[in-house]
Amino acid sequence: MELGFHPACEEKNEACFQFVKRYNFVKPSDFLDPQFSSELLSLPDDGLAVTTAEPWVRNKVQLIRQHLLAFTATLADQVDELVFVDLYARNGLFCLGEKKDIFPGVSMMALQQDLPFTKYVLCEEDPDQFRSLKIRTNKYFKGKNIVLLNGKPTDLIGKLKMYVPAMRKNYKVAVICVADSFALAPPLETLHELDLHGFSFIIPLTFHLGPKIDYRYYLGEGKEKLKGFLGFLSDTEGDWKADSNALFYKQLVHIWKNRLQGIGLTASSITQRMDSGLMEIPTYQTFLITSRYSARSLQTDALSGSHPQFSLFNQN
Repeated sequence: MELGFHPACEEKNEACFQFVKRYNFVKPSDFLDPQFSSELLSLPDDGLAVTTAEPWVRNKVQLIRQHLLAFTATLADQVDELVFVDLYARNGLFCLGEKKDIFPGVSMMALQQDLPFTKYVLCEEDPDQFRSLKIRTNKYFKGKNIVLLNGKPTDLIGKLKMYVPAMRKNYKVAVICVADSFALAPPLETLHELDLHGFSFIIPLTFHLGPKIDYRYYLGEGKEKLKGFLGFLSDTEGDWKADSNALFYKQLVHIWKNRLQGIGLTASSITQRMDSGLMEIPTYQTFLITSRYSARSLQTDALSGSHPQFSLFNQN
């Protein structure tokens, strides 16, 4: 459903100018500074559902924010439309403890930023979470052009293609899609189908990997989840040689990167520290995945705080 409309396209250039003016000299350390990030804590407890999170999740959201800043600043003057997609929007808010420290999830964070996105497409499978998300977007972001889709990403591909404009002759579109599922998702086939429609992706590779649901689970009882995420498991991948969660994660990253490359996607990753009771490894990786430009250049840009211009589209 549509929830409001974006200003006319002729206003986009001024929005882009204001964006670059505001963010061009911000350094990565600023994004991790609580004072700089205080604007992300402006949404109050409204009595609706809030997702309980561990402290490292806040840093994950901030890192995704840096990627969005770099993506929009780099591409705003090269395209006619910038579209943001969140495949796992949840209810929009996280909290630490019993709603004592509420901060925005990825979708609310993106909506709060003064970024030149022309459309926001937010997906959520759970009906109760979706209801909370709908109420919040209606209440706080009536001036944004928002599409809410209730369902699994794998079941929403047709609707995503309908609501996200495809690039055509003399009309360029850049789509950045965040897939923060905290699970082995989305499947490789979903990434492939959305890539063909012009999507690029930000994916924190985080999922349950602790003492109960450990590497042995994914190589045994949960092997079908692993197969869905990777597309398939070949005979040569039957022996993972994993004797710990950390080694399993390392091998998973290696195989996943190869699979992405096999469908024409390049992946660049940033390693982040974590202290989690649900994912008991010392670090995790956040991926920038694309087939349209240099993933490494854009991700380096996100860390550096500068925004060098490079050509997005093949001029031939």
